[in-house]
Amino acid sequence: MIAAFLRNSTTPAGPASLYRSTGRDGSRFRRRFPNKTVAKKMRARIEEAIAMGTWRELKKELYEDPKKDLTIEQFSEIYLEEYCRIRNSRPDFKEETLTTIVSIVGHICVKDFTRAHAKFFETERAKSVKGATVNRGLAVLSNMLTFALDKEMIQIHPMVRYRRIPEERRAIRVMTLEEERALVEATLKKDLAVGVYCGLLGETAMRPEEGLRQQWSFINLSQRLLTVDKSKTKKARHIPLSDYAMDLLQMVPRIVGCPYVVARLETLDRLKDPRGSFHSACRTVDLDWVTFRDFRHFRASQWVMSGIDIKTVQELMGHSDIHTTMRYAHFASKHATRGIIEAQRIEAGRWSQAQQETNRRHLEEGVLEATVSDS
Repeated sequence: MIAAFLRNSTTPAGPASLYRSTGRDGSRFRRRFPNKTVAKKMRARIEEAIAMGTWRELKKELYEDPKKDLTIEQFSEIYLEEYCRIRNSRPDFKEETLTTIVSIVGHICVKDFTRAHAKFFETERAKSVKGATVNRGLAVLSNMLTFALDKEMIQIHPMVRYRRIPEERRAIRVMTLEEERALVEATLKKDLAVGVYCGLLGETAMRPEEGLRQQWSFINLSQRLLTVDKSKTKKARHIPLSDYAMDLLQMVPRIVGCPYVVARLETLDRLKDPRGSFHSACRTVDLDWVTFRDFRHFRASQWVMSGIDIKTVQELMGHSDIHTTMRYAHFASKHATRGIIEAQRIEAGRWSQAQQETNRRHLEEGVLEATVSDS
């Protein structure tokens, strides 16, 4: 039988959970964990081992040096639980990146990881995604190795001053309203869930990850308001819902027991990978250059061209720095230029009409004078 208890304690590094257990053989296992959740997981693992008769093997594993020969895949779980879930407001963002890292360099031992391995990850990842996405993966990999350094698993950080891929600073290419609507409609025909997802991105400027995790509890249909609860900047933001967004939400079947807005009836879970149907729709309407992030650019440009001030756009977009929002400021100047040109054309048209009216009157007066003089 196992005797075990958990209690909270405070260490120089902050709060922790102390876990102690006693196995059938009288041996004791005592270890500190960063929080009670991680400690409970260990307790469940030990209880299962005792029930299955594998306690001796697990005890041997637990008492071996945890720093010894851990692979990137094994250590990524520790990094996610002990670092990301505690320090990051949205650890799920890093969880997705860690999945990619593990698939490429997960078999390599942490203590054997070198800059050459980082370069290998960079090269393999660059085959399928753009430089900015590769750099985000390198940043997570580097941060994980920093955590390994703090835990004294490695003595030297192998990615110190590792150069990232230069990112091209191109002018933002933005869909027109006609193009965006055509793409959403084409996607709806191929896959309802993906089409609604794309349409909501285009109407609310949510980030792709935020759209996939949006829940019904943060949508107020009566007030026509959508709340992004946990954003990249750790601040909730509230976005008004347009008529088109309301129509899209009415297309979505609400699944009992599933909190997500965009979900699959087959899995009763949220939409995980919308790329297939989306890319097919892009080819259908000849918009191969469009990505999910382009819906966010589209909405920002539409807001600016509609006359919404740049500060309000910053809040709706969830930008922590106004300079990021200023990328869309030129759309206001272009829109204003078109407005000025149109106004000047109307002005010139009115002047032309006035001139024609004046000439007509002068002509009539001239004819009248000539008629009077003849008589």
